[in-house]
Amino acid sequence: MTPVEVRAQLTDALRLDLVGPGEVLGADHDVLGDANEILPQRPSTWYLTGFLVPLEADPEQKTDPQSADELDGGGDAPGQEDGVAPEPAAARVRYLPSSMWASLLVPAEAQTPKILVRWGDYTARTARDDEPGPFVWARTPREEGVVIALPEKTEQPTEYPVPTSDGLVVAVSIRPVPTNTTESALPAGTRSVSVFLVNRRPPQPDERRDAAFVFQSQLEIHGDQPFVPRPDLRSLESTDWDERVADLQYREAFEFAVGHSIATEALVNDAHACRIVRTCWIPHAEVERVAPAHIAGVELSMDALGQLTDAAEAHARLGALVTQYRAWITTQHTHIPAAPALPPTASKRNRHGSAAPVRVPQCGAEAATTTA
Repeated sequence: MTPVEVRAQLTDALRLDLVGPGEVLGADHDVLGDANEILPQRPSTWYLTGFLVPLEADPEQKTDPQSADELDGGGDAPGQEDGVAPEPAAARVRYLPSSMWASLLVPAEAQTPKILVRWGDYTARTARDDEPGPFVWARTPREEGVVIALPEKTEQPTEYPVPTSDGLVVAVSIRPVPTNTTESALPAGTRSVSVFLVNRRPPQPDERRDAAFVFQSQLEIHGDQPFVPRPDLRSLESTDWDERVADLQYREAFEFAVGHSIATEALVNDAHACRIVRTCWIPHAEVERVAPAHIAGVELSMDALGQLTDAAEAHARLGALVTQYRAWITTQHTHIPAAPALPPTASKRNRHGSAAPVRVPQCGAEAATTTA
């Protein structure tokens, strides 16, 4: 088993332990866990996150009972006869969410995106139908689609009921985005769309309250047009050289959605276009492996360099590095992007006299990280 496979199994186990069964980013209908599981106790005590409580539920049902637990303050200090107990810190009550949402940018041509809502319903029943006894909770996987209309803007969020969900709604808020600024460089007519999933189910009595909760909730937004990449404007006013260079190098590592009370994932094709974004309760990210590039006529092995005998041999092994590095800088300057604020960074030299490396898009992690 490879390290990547081990890591994937660990993250899957963590997701199952904290959230429960559900679809994950990847192939269609790739589901972790048993979609029809049966739990011996309430799912709200079995799982720590991933569920929405009814919006109109009583405060007792919307409060996380573990959030008010006090930390153990420990005993008296050694050598003290009359220890003074410190005043306990005020407990912070944490309210469980009743909604989650994601924001994204859509082009002027977008009209009717489709929203897939996935969740799990848990129903309380006795362990055996013919015998009285404690409840067990049986899960039913659910998925429903909602097609929404996208006007130019909305004064108030527009709600769309989720079919056969007993009270779930998808709320959509739309507002125009200024596109006439040189910093944004967004296509004309771009709109910001926020998609909410709200639990408006009627609350249930305490002993069956989890029947009104929405577990393993997920929004999957399918655009009828590719979504507009969200520009990263954090470095425009920054004076930090490393931050501006990172913004230049990773200018094609786009962000397509932002989650609120939840994270998001994007499905991006080879052309860097995205038509599907999903919410996810346990976010994850892949980090490129950094490896030295192969440079003809240059020795980069530290073991080999440690065995050099004199300056002449060092020049023979490393001299081509200077020549090829200068040629590489010249080539990089032919790829300076036209995006606002990036050309000054690409042309400017840092305090050590080195030019900013322009990260040329290439295939493969090794080629993508060959910046001197």
